[in-house]
Amino acid sequence: MKPVTTKLLLAFGVLLLLTQLLYDPLSTAEHSIGVKRVQREYHDAGTTWEQAAISDYQFEIHSPLQSICAVNAVIEVRDGTVSAVKPLDLFSPLPDWKWADPDWGNEVFLCNYAHFTFTRILEMVGETLQTAPSSILAAEFDPQYGFITHYEDGIFSGHGWLSPKVSEFYNEFTITDFQEK
Repeated sequence: MKPVTTKLLLAFGVLLLLTQLLYDPLSTAEHSIGVKRVQREYHDAGTTWEQAAISDYQFEIHSPLQSICAVNAVIEVRDGTVSAVKPLDLFSPLPDWKWADPDWGNEVFLCNYAHFTFTRILEMVGETLQTAPSSILAAEFDPQYGFITHYEDGIFSGHGWLSPKVSEFYNEFTITDFQEK
C-alpha cells in the first residue's frame, strides 16, 4: 500500500473515531431502529389486547423514584376502569384516596391513577408514536395479552462527549403480576 493511501485511511479512521466519540451517531441509529421496532410491535400488541377482551384485572406498576410521580402500587380494574389503588410503599406520590396530582394531572401520565388501564396505557403509547416517536426510549409488550410490560419515554440524545446521554425521563414504569379477575 502506498504511504499516501495509508495516511488517508488512517486520517479517515481517526475522523470516524472522533465523530463517534464526540456525537455518537451509532446510538442515534440504534435508537431509531428501536423506535421502528416499537412501532411494528405496537399494532399487534393492541390487537392482541383487544381480542383478549379482558375488562376485570389487576397488576402491579412500578416506577423509579426519580420519576415525577413514582408509582408503586397494585391497580385493580373493573369494567375497564380503575376501581382501586393499593400503594406498595411510602414513596408513592399519591395516596390511594387522591387520584390525581393537581400540579401534574393529565400532563404527566403517571400522575393520574385513572390512566392505569391497559387500554389507556396503549393509547398513550400510540399518541406518543404519532406525536413524538423519538421520545420513546423503550417499550416492551406482553406476548400473550399485548399489554405494556415496560415503558420509558423522555428526551433522547446521543452518548457522545458533545451530546450528553439521556437527560430526562417523563414516564418510566414496569408492569408485573398481571391477574385476570
